[in-house]
Amino acid sequence: MFRPLLALVCVVYLRGRASPEEYRLIQDLRQNYDAIERPVANHTDPVHVKMRIILQQIVDVDEKNQVLTLVVWQQTKWYDYKMRWDPTEYGGIKMVQLPNSFLWKPDILLFNSADSTFDASFAVNFVVQHTGEILLAPPGMVKLSCAIDITWFPYDEQICHLKYGSWTYNGNQLDLHVDDEGIEGGHHIDLQYFMPNGEWELLATPAERVATEFVGLKYVEVYFRLHMKRRTLYYGLNWIVPSCLITLTNVLGYTLPPECGEKITLQITNLLSVTVFLGMVSEITPPTSESIPVIALFFSISMLLLGWSIIVTILIVSIFFRSPQNTREMNPTMRLIFLEWLPWLLLMTRPGTTYTKPTRQSTTVLSVPIETKQRLIREESAGRLAQHDSYESKLPGYCRNPSIDKDETGIGRVETSEKLDDDDRMSDAQADWRFMALVLDRISLYLFTALFVVTMFFLALSTPRMFDFSPQSALLN
Repeated sequence: MFRPLLALVCVVYLRGRASPEEYRLIQDLRQNYDAIERPVANHTDPVHVKMRIILQQIVDVDEKNQVLTLVVWQQTKWYDYKMRWDPTEYGGIKMVQLPNSFLWKPDILLFNSADSTFDASFAVNFVVQHTGEILLAPPGMVKLSCAIDITWFPYDEQICHLKYGSWTYNGNQLDLHVDDEGIEGGHHIDLQYFMPNGEWELLATPAERVATEFVGLKYVEVYFRLHMKRRTLYYGLNWIVPSCLITLTNVLGYTLPPECGEKITLQITNLLSVTVFLGMVSEITPPTSESIPVIALFFSISMLLLGWSIIVTILIVSIFFRSPQNTREMNPTMRLIFLEWLPWLLLMTRPGTTYTKPTRQSTTVLSVPIETKQRLIREESAGRLAQHDSYESKLPGYCRNPSIDKDETGIGRVETSEKLDDDDRMSDAQADWRFMALVLDRISLYLFTALFVVTMFFLALSTPRMFDFSPQSALLN
């Protein structure tokens, strides 16, 4: 009921707007025509439909939901034997436009559509030539599902395809082909109206026709593929360069002495900064376990290195600030390793000492042995006690008992010498532990720098087109 009424309204409209020849032509074309009937003279013949995709814009690539949004014109052509006429009989009219519901049209749909309405194309008029050729080119914003491979993000390339086919007609009723006639540049998608995208570069647009057997019948589909690569300038300047600077700042933080309290604060701040960048990556990438983005791997390794440097720094600070009560002398093995061999390998010099190449026979590399230094201190202490006795003897009323003074002087000198020896040993042990902390800090600096450089070198070599900055105009041409 609704369709005949709509046709009547359209005829009245065309009659009021069209010329007499056009009105007469439309009336003649509508005679004995049914929009449900396939436009073939023999029911065993298929309708040959040519399809062309005119790409206007890449709107969005949603990596998280794996959806590609495009603005395209879905152009289809076929021949209708009932839509032929002689232009000389109708005032030279060679082409007419008819409403969308007037003629038969193929039920071609985008099979991998991710749109809620499935078919988001706009209903446009048919363009009918006097030869019987029918042109239908509805524009639309299509959303299609695309398997996004994020392994090399942001240096990745993606291949998405538009899969078109008839929803109900098999290959014996509707034969679908790719229309790439007149398209230049080796492409199979029309790019004459294409607007370049700021994030993606279009490399190639191949297309193919695929015929498959299903339930004993042949079904024809056409695939239009979009081979795209991501522009990396944005991610390089806003993600990778800041992260490298943060890691470099952490390397420079090793130049701060262990007694500087801001050293751990700097490393914790750097760790939090890298964690923020890693969170930004996780927001735009799909939650898949199939692959890990290379940039996420970079941030994860940076975070592990920063965490390791914090742990090592805490250990170094705890060694450097050992309390005198908990300070004990190093055993000979630790002294040989951390005070002789490693400083010699690291070209480190202990303040106030000179170093030579360590040997297994030597127990110390200090230019002044500890025993000699202790002897000098005891002699100096004895001299100070003698000066003290001489001063007391000059006081008025002072009376000295020779035997008692002799005993007291000997006992006092022994106690003072023992106390000085204990203080000396504690001071030397504390100095040894502090120098060991400096050695560990230098080793941590070298290891952190080496691991960071090796990681960057490995990721740079394994990532394809890391240094590919080809312009899009050259790619399209």
